[in-house]
Amino acid sequence: MNGVRKCLLAAVAISGLSLPGPTAWAEDAKDQKDHTKTGVLIDNTCGAKQADETAAAKHPQKCAMKESCAASGYQLIVGDKHYKLDDKGNEKAKAYLAKADSTRVTIEGTVVDEKIEVTWIKAADKNGDKKDAK
Repeated sequence: MNGVRKCLLAAVAISGLSLPGPTAWAEDAKDQKDHTKTGVLIDNTCGAKQADETAAAKHPQKCAMKESCAASGYQLIVGDKHYKLDDKGNEKAKAYLAKADSTRVTIEGTVVDEKIEVTWIKAADKNGDKKDAK
């Protein structure tokens, strides 16, 4: 009977080591929280060629609105990070660009694996914060 107990305790200990701990789960949950990010909205085709937000800001808005570029989807460049938008976000980005006068935007959404599941897109004010109107 003692051998069975030892074997059972060893099995429980080993299985406990293979499960992710609370800190791993907390990190996953943190990555999937709603975020508000401000940066430059650009199409994926041209965005892939831009090193950072400063370079992307020089990209013409008209290019991002071309059908071939729009078909590639959109991304937000913040500093040197590139966040692709989900399908819903691509639709919102296209609608935003059709009436906007700037590609500098604030986007709210859930960030999952460097991709944003977009809730909304608004023009960023001069300080980088979103405008009050939604």
